[in-house]
Amino acid sequence: MKFKFLAFGFILITLISLAGLSPKLSFAQECSATPPADAPNLYSVSMSSSSATLYFVQPTSAFDGYVISYGLTSSADAYSVKFSMGKIDGAVKYKVNDLFPKTNYFFKVLATNGCATGPWSSTVSTNLASAAGLPEAGPNATILGLGIGGIAIVLLGIAVLLFAL
Repeated sequence: MKFKFLAFGFILITLISLAGLSPKLSFAQECSATPPADAPNLYSVSMSSSSATLYFVQPTSAFDGYVISYGLTSSADAYSVKFSMGKIDGAVKYKVNDLFPKTNYFFKVLATNGCATGPWSSTVSTNLASAAGLPEAGPNATILGLGIGGIAIVLLGIAVLLFAL
């Protein structure tokens, strides 16, 4: 009995489908928002040992937020963060924390407008390995610059020490 019911259901669905009356099943919501026409211009990534700060120019079309996508391959799609932000004066600055030290990362960004998304920016790669040995606040050693007068004083000091011996 169960087999006959399944067979009948299959035949019925097949006939409905062949007749062009197939029901539309959609779990995705319809989006009527206009997507941003242009991508943000991701132009710089500054690094520290475990974070990266992205700098990008806003798109010229309407938007209300961004998606930053990043990862360990050039597709930059392993991780992402979405945040709301309207137009501001100047460039957008966003810091991505908790990155693995001594690791290459790839970043890209797109603008959103409601449920619609615009095109991706170009992908920018960075190498945190080159920044791993740098202190967060910059060098802590003072570099001493010697001019001709400084060299003369050093030589005079050496001469006095040699004469005293």
